[in-house]
Amino acid sequence: MKHYLIMAICILAIGNLKAQTYTTGHIHIVAVDSMSNDSTNCIAWDYLKYNVTVDSSYTGETLNFVDTTIGALLFGSPYVNTTGASPWSFSVAGSAHGMVDAQLIGGYAHFHSYIPVWKVTCGLDTMRYLVNHDTFLVPNPCMYDTISGHVYIDNNTNCIQDVGDIGLSQILPDLNDSVSSPGGHVGYTYVGSMGYNGYYNYLVQKSWMVDYTVSLPPYYAFIFPYSPCFTSTIYTFALLPQGNVDFPLLCSSNVDVQCNAMAPGMVRLHKPFYMQPYVSNTGCDSASGQLHFIKDHRVIYDPSLSIYPADTVHGDTLIWNYSNLSNLSGMGYWNSFLSDIYLTPDLTVVVGDTLCFSGYSNIPSTDINPANNSFSFCIPVVYSYDPNLKEVSPAGTGPQGYIPNGHDTLTYTLHFQNTGTAAAENIKIIDTLDSHINAKSLKILGSSHNMSPKWLSPRIVEFDFNNINLPDSGANFAASQGQVRFSVALNNGLPVGTQIKNTGYIYFDANPAVKTNTTLNTIHTPSGVNQITTNTGVIVYPNPATDQLFAENLNGGEISVLNISGAELIRQNVSGSKATIDISQLPGGVYILRVLSNNDAATVKFTKY
Repeated sequence: MKHYLIMAICILAIGNLKAQTYTTGHIHIVAVDSMSNDSTNCIAWDYLKYNVTVDSSYTGETLNFVDTTIGALLFGSPYVNTTGASPWSFSVAGSAHGMVDAQLIGGYAHFHSYIPVWKVTCGLDTMRYLVNHDTFLVPNPCMYDTISGHVYIDNNTNCIQDVGDIGLSQILPDLNDSVSSPGGHVGYTYVGSMGYNGYYNYLVQKSWMVDYTVSLPPYYAFIFPYSPCFTSTIYTFALLPQGNVDFPLLCSSNVDVQCNAMAPGMVRLHKPFYMQPYVSNTGCDSASGQLHFIKDHRVIYDPSLSIYPADTVHGDTLIWNYSNLSNLSGMGYWNSFLSDIYLTPDLTVVVGDTLCFSGYSNIPSTDINPANNSFSFCIPVVYSYDPNLKEVSPAGTGPQGYIPNGHDTLTYTLHFQNTGTAAAENIKIIDTLDSHINAKSLKILGSSHNMSPKWLSPRIVEFDFNNINLPDSGANFAASQGQVRFSVALNNGLPVGTQIKNTGYIYFDANPAVKTNTTLNTIHTPSGVNQITTNTGVIVYPNPATDQLFAENLNGGEISVLNISGAELIRQNVSGSKATIDISQLPGGVYILRVLSNNDAATVKFTKY
């Protein structure tokens, strides 16, 4: 009994073939290529069929089709001559390759699937033939239609874009499709386009559609609240076309300039590190000015290794100019001027020291919160530490992290460092907010690298550092670190003894999560001297100040000026409700005004130019 082997080797080729005949010895194969089109379901199919004829055949002769790439029989092999016909003829059904041509409007469909190269052997004869890609006229193409609308600031909160509303042409909504097809294919969706005045337009596939959903990218929830007349943040459609798929958002015309610095939680002895002083404006009116940063005098600043070196340097003070910060152009917390400076502790620094830094920005006359226009903090110097950690401010007192009853805001900073042996391409941080926190109050305060946040659930937030390419600590210690900072408000009326805990989970690429420490704050009624917050007690102005500082809402007692390390620089008695403090001899920087009166204490931070 003779056995003939037909071997398939798959390649990618392009061509136009309707029918071709190949012969070797007494075996003849005719390759026939045909197609069909289902206009109802928007599917086109390319069919390959092989008509085989074997001359001088006999009963029991066997023919196999084998794919040599996997060593498996194909197309119903083996084929056996059971009748003794000579010549012996039969057909082999080839693969059917389906596709949907997304841009087709009464033209040709090009089938994007590989077609085999066949090798046929018979005795000493060898035959090769090729079946290539085909192009067919499709008389009934797929159907398409549009989804369109506007994204805009709804200044009069009527959910209608009218005079005075501002179109946000930089925000393209997300489009997701849910489709069903007998062939199991997924619908092709055109990329949307943006136009004037916040207009967007999607041209999408209409055939065999189940529904489309349209929503804003999730990170905009951290920037713009929806207009109160807007009842749903997601549109779902089963019919096309759809117009007026609008997203009315809110943006205050107020200016709120604020500044701070992203910094590592600890500094290793004599190891360099990056710090990111920044200034932002979360209002829709633009703001311009200067950012001042005062470094510890024991830290060396290297402008050549800094990504955004200071425009001006005066001793330990670094100054940057910023301009036109506005939520309408910079998109919220991206709407920041972010410096990135390279610092190294000098040889006088020893383990156990603290390095202290401060900064301030100018305060526009329309600024709604001057208290956040300055900052100060200190960083401990250590030999080694776990770089993936979480900090809370205020940290509170004692191991329970006691904070006074009535304190309403916590600020969390998540630090991470790539201690592996290669760069981390993507990093994500998942944080679950405590049930005693108002999740809707979360505000992004800053991040060391480009970052996109999203809600995974009402209390779980994810921070995505996509394409961060963070170098490992062995390759670049200073650049191997990063941070993200956010603030949250506590629920109202929390009883004394309530504990607020928080833990972060950091994912470097596909590695398992790195779990941070757990922060702890406990609501507590302090004994002895009552504490009052900055915005409910003493009023201090102007802030920043130059030569004189004025304080009101006093009740006699004693007033002091401290530096950020807590050293007392000025002390004077107060007999009435007002006081004037001469600060002309103090160097520029951030200070603390402390008032002690009738078992009450108030501390207010201010900046001196």
